[in-house]
Amino acid sequence: MRLFRTAPIAAALAVGALALSACSSQGTGPSAESATTAGDRVQGAPTRVVAAMSLPLDAYQLSPEDYERSQQALWQLTTACMQDVGFTSFAFTPSTGTSEEIEEHEDLRYGTYDQQDAERLGYRPDFGGHARVAAIGGEEPHFTPEEEAALDGEPKKVRTARAGEPVPEDGCYGQALDQLTGGQSETYLDDTLVEELDGLSYEKSLQDPKVAAVFARWSACMASKNFAYKSPIDANNDASFTGDTAGPKEKQVAVADTQCKSSTDLVSVWHDAEVAAQRTLISERGPELAKAQALNATIRAKSDAVLG
Repeated sequence: MRLFRTAPIAAALAVGALALSACSSQGTGPSAESATTAGDRVQGAPTRVVAAMSLPLDAYQLSPEDYERSQQALWQLTTACMQDVGFTSFAFTPSTGTSEEIEEHEDLRYGTYDQQDAERLGYRPDFGGHARVAAIGGEEPHFTPEEEAALDGEPKKVRTARAGEPVPEDGCYGQALDQLTGGQSETYLDDTLVEELDGLSYEKSLQDPKVAAVFARWSACMASKNFAYKSPIDANNDASFTGDTAGPKEKQVAVADTQCKSSTDLVSVWHDAEVAAQRTLISERGPELAKAQALNATIRAKSDAVLG
């Protein structure tokens, strides 16, 4: 089975963040009169600032760029093997650039914070108009049955008249994956532990007194704009925001949300709380995480060696 890392549009929020239902207060103030104008725009909130914020668990995952390079290296090794076993015209090169799509997803971990986006889209980011699923390396092409057999290690299905080396026991893809991972192919792209801790750190951050306090300040700020929400999660999950596109009310709330996040420094406070939570989790699961870190180092080194 060929592996491509895929990331749904909601990937940035899959850790339990704002796209997921979270006991919304669903209370809003009256109205359209409280719409904020472009003249009130918050300055100094650079695009994709959250994606640029590091978290301790990042050290135990391949970055989107690393995943993309590993796919490039994997298929370069696979192609060399396929040509060696007689498929001289075989060539597959994964597409590039998909890592940037994944980074865009990661930019909304703490909800919308860019006022221009809120004015246009409310709580419905378009991630640059990308497809609903971004696949690192792109979609796998159609292979012929004979190529499939050579890739998967079924030599009896490969014509014996084909000139070349014998098909490897695990197939050309299996051999290449083994080379890339230093013999740990079964754990390639397995981020189960890190994703589990990533979600747990998000949940723990919501219990941090400093986050509770900044949520209270944010809520007071929203109230001053005639919107009654206890937290940005509640605003994002307002059940009245329906339909395929954001309506005027949703945009007004989202704009106010970004302004109150900025004035209370909510994103930085929330991020700092999650950094602390992740450091605690790392100290508790150190040996397991060290194995993941070592595997990732092997993959990076092999990818660099193959790609030059």
